[in-house]
Amino acid sequence: MTEGRIVKPLAVFIVVLVAILGGTFLLAVVNPGSSGPPDGQSIDGQSPSQYQPDAVNAPVDPEEGQISVDAEARGQRILVDTSHGNQVSESELEPIIEAVFEAGHTVEYGTAGTASFADSLGQYDGVLIVQPLGSYSEEERDALQEYTDDGGRVVVLAEPTQTRLSTGFTQSTTTVSFGANNATERYGVRMGSEQLYNVDDAANDNNFKAIYASPSGDGELTDGVETITFDTAGYAVVNGDAETKFTAADGTRTLETRRTGTYATVVRNDNMVFVTDSTFIRSSEIYDADNEVFIGNLLSFLLDGEAPDPGGAASTDPGFGAGGDTSTPAGTPAESTPSPTPTPAPTPSGS
Repeated sequence: MTEGRIVKPLAVFIVVLVAILGGTFLLAVVNPGSSGPPDGQSIDGQSPSQYQPDAVNAPVDPEEGQISVDAEARGQRILVDTSHGNQVSESELEPIIEAVFEAGHTVEYGTAGTASFADSLGQYDGVLIVQPLGSYSEEERDALQEYTDDGGRVVVLAEPTQTRLSTGFTQSTTTVSFGANNATERYGVRMGSEQLYNVDDAANDNNFKAIYASPSGDGELTDGVETITFDTAGYAVVNGDAETKFTAADGTRTLETRRTGTYATVVRNDNMVFVTDSTFIRSSEIYDADNEVFIGNLLSFLLDGEAPDPGGAASTDPGFGAGGDTSTPAGTPAESTPSPTPTPAPTPSGS
């Protein structure tokens, strides 16, 4: 290959390269903003606000506050129902038990001895029923209604129907549903069939299923509460005299059918309160938003009840927050047994 045949193509290549570089330089001078924004900045139509660097660490609800119980009477008793497949454990209730104890009251977990649920109700001022999977017999429904009619108070914490995955050698799914609609219907309320969700960041607690709810009016249940959060919220179907106390945030929808609406999450009918979630009493959720204030209001509501038959079927189990010591207090003298009066000797006859 001759020298001319090598130099000519090389010269053409150099000229083209210079032209490209020169054109790029001139374009940058004429239009300096055409290079595009740095990584992470907004690109119109491609970078929504939630993906911006300042939104990476989403704000969370403050974990603060305390459960305050305000009951007029002292020495009240609350029964936690455990006889209907209730989805609650003693450890989950520890913060509640502590608050009740500090206020001078007791919580008893399940009925004592062989006493049935229906027979035990009358001795308690309030009854807490958490997500029962079993239904209530007609006798129990009658006893529950008579109990609230006579001054006792009931709080029911429910959850919507859910599918749970069990693991092990084989995986299987189980459908879990609230089982006490046959009891709560007597108070004009029942659990709705679907879970709720809300995709608005201002209406959920960093999870589209953890929705916010706000008061629908004034009263002892809403006192001091602006917002509560439910991780597994459903909705209540209400009729009759039942009164809605809290509703889900605007824009909330049902999970399956995607229906928007105004959804009742806390309902009261006289001495019965129905809440469409039970997760807010867990230690991880108690201090989210105003949950601890709402829980305090629920406990105060229960403790302001009046046991219809406080001495009936008296429990031998002191329950949570009460000691089991039955010894005589120190300094109290034992009661003495009186000595028998001697019988006088008979007088001899004929003297």
